[in-house]
Amino acid sequence: MKCKVCGGESKSYHLCKACHIKKVEGKIIKCLKCQQWHDKDEHCKKENLYDAHDTDFLYERKQSLLTETEKRFYSCIEGVLPSGYILHMQSNLATFIQRTDNARYQNELFRNVDFLITDDNYIPMCVIEINDDTHFQQNRKQRDIKVKKICEEAGIPVITFWVNKGVNKSYIESKITETLAMMPVKRIHHFEVNKDTSKTKKKGCYVATCVYGSYDCPQVWMLRRFRDQVLEQSWYGRLFIFIYYKLSPKLVNKFKDCELFHRVCKKWLDTLVYYLYKKGYQDTPYID
Repeated sequence: MKCKVCGGESKSYHLCKACHIKKVEGKIIKCLKCQQWHDKDEHCKKENLYDAHDTDFLYERKQSLLTETEKRFYSCIEGVLPSGYILHMQSNLATFIQRTDNARYQNELFRNVDFLITDDNYIPMCVIEINDDTHFQQNRKQRDIKVKKICEEAGIPVITFWVNKGVNKSYIESKITETLAMMPVKRIHHFEVNKDTSKTKKKGCYVATCVYGSYDCPQVWMLRRFRDQVLEQSWYGRLFIFIYYKLSPKLVNKFKDCELFHRVCKKWLDTLVYYLYKKGYQDTPYID
């Protein structure tokens, strides 16, 4: 692994031992503007692109659609891809996979894969994931397993290339060629089809999703952890969950466009989220 500061060998993901010591001493920082590691007194390269008030904006353009590592893999894959195939980057599962039960909520498909290969008729053929050491973390491992199972169920094989193996052109070419030659592959059954989605027990945080705008955001991840780790463990907690799932879909459907409903619910939920944060609940990605 290369150090993000000096480019030397690093056993950790970001910094080598020497640069880590500099970080602890406050000599180097990860700049909030350019998101790069550099000396604390070094002039940020991004300051020439934005004015002094850029922090007033809620949204800003990312520096690149791909990381430097992903760019190297993209260039290699594109170079060895057989004729008649197209390489797509940062594709959402929902753009090329759909559920067969027409479920109202399909949050498990709101996950991105690094690359997608289609034929020249844009039919999905296979997925390519570029993994680094962060994929050994438990939450990332669970996410990877979920994505792999969804793709296998849809008949789309997943090819994984590891960063620490380097960009090996011959290996990448043989792996892609071998996978495409096997198409179509046999689908692997992982999930049960919900025949009646109206009776499906869905563990969606309806009000929180409505208020915060996404089922997969830090506040909702924290609330889902609280639901599964605390409320599910007692009879009165389970009773609350039962009542919540009976009433909340109707409330959201009726008041989703009501500003007062959003304001009141957000104030209450923000208070609860702050309390959970103080109690040590994590707001990292969570799969239920």
